[in-house]
Amino acid sequence: MSIRVDNLSQKYGDRYILKDINVEIFPGEILGIIGPNGSGKSTLVKMIAGDFSLTYGLIKYEGISLNKYSLLDRAKYRSVVSQEQNIMFDFTVKEVIEMGIIGGYGLNFNSEVWKKFEIVIKTLGIDKYANRSIRTLSGGELQRVHLARALIQIWDKNGYPTPKYIFLDEPTSNLDIGQELRFLNFIKNEVNRGLGAAIIFHDLNLAAHFSDKILLLSRGYVLDFGPPEEILTPSLIYKAYGLKVKVQKKPFRLSYLH
Repeated sequence: MSIRVDNLSQKYGDRYILKDINVEIFPGEILGIIGPNGSGKSTLVKMIAGDFSLTYGLIKYEGISLNKYSLLDRAKYRSVVSQEQNIMFDFTVKEVIEMGIIGGYGLNFNSEVWKKFEIVIKTLGIDKYANRSIRTLSGGELQRVHLARALIQIWDKNGYPTPKYIFLDEPTSNLDIGQELRFLNFIKNEVNRGLGAAIIFHDLNLAAHFSDKILLLSRGYVLDFGPPEEILTPSLIYKAYGLKVKVQKKPFRLSYLH
């Protein structure tokens, strides 16, 4: 079972911002989404998450059309971290993360849920400031809070017998390199246990290292889709970004050429 996107197209006025998108997201895999600014990455993730309605096409969760799921049903199967996370009120860190608990579990705050809460906040290193106001946090600290909220919504320490997914739009943009790698390794470990993930990457080397498959977008179209070694090639990167790169095979990584 999977999330399947068929012939998705999206218009803004008279202009297509996405056109003829076909892709599938499987449990146990990370789909890396890359492309230059304005290529439609964030719009695609919001549409797959159900936050935007479709102009054309069809999105199915586990064989059922996305529009058949209520907002509460979607919250049980997928969580989202967008680029912008605006919270109007002066909540504490703990209260923001509890929003994820309500989304995934309703008001059933049992002891098992609180154990998950403790594991997630310790993993992301935010247990020491769980009672602070979010208005006192740095950008990196606030980013980790939103990551914790998304994780607690769908995270299961015993695995994922019911397929669940997490969608992340440049989730480590405000984290230092240590926090970045710890978080992505945590997600990779969860994916190895059965979680499905779609991650928008800005850093192509992170996309190469953590993605099982890569979707390369350009001007709203799929330029190519496949394993990292097939997508992150000098010709495709130049076509998408106008950048010259050198590809090293072992370990697989890209170097930018002047």
